[in-house]
Amino acid sequence: MYKHEYKTGDRVVIKPWKLMEGQYGLYARRYINTALVFIPDAEACLKGTDRVIELGEATQGRFKGTGRLKEYEISTDMILGYAFEYGEEIEVSDDGEKWQPKIFSGYDSFNTNLPIRANTVGHIADTVGWKYARPVQKKIAVRIFDENNEDITESISKETKKKLLQELN
Repeated sequence: MYKHEYKTGDRVVIKPWKLMEGQYGLYARRYINTALVFIPDAEACLKGTDRVIELGEATQGRFKGTGRLKEYEISTDMILGYAFEYGEEIEVSDDGEKWQPKIFSGYDSFNTNLPIRANTVGHIADTVGWKYARPVQKKIAVRIFDENNEDITESISKETKKKLLQELN
């Protein structure tokens, strides 16, 4: 099963209180029992908003909140999904493996965190939502040079290249 890999800078929607209460239950009859306890004060900060925040600095599976939630930490179980703007380029999938580029045109009315199926110009093709959606994944080409300015990219192991790319992100 596909699992979203959120990172610093992602725009996400925080789940509504009632949804989290149903999923995780209450702790001490007052707080949502998520990995990092979600408290009524944090919920109050989101009242009257679209519940969209940008994820701040990540440390050990938790994110610093931003904007209205800047005083709080966010765990991934509090996140409903990515937040998209109308017309934004996104990728969608039904299996989490084969991704298709699309233009975001709205959310499925029955499952509010899933984009509706739409063609590339934004006209609705049908109203069944995609199972997964994510921002367009950027592809990076990296060349590695030694101290003599010689390209040594091909001589470095795949594992080392992978580690270097992770450090760049």
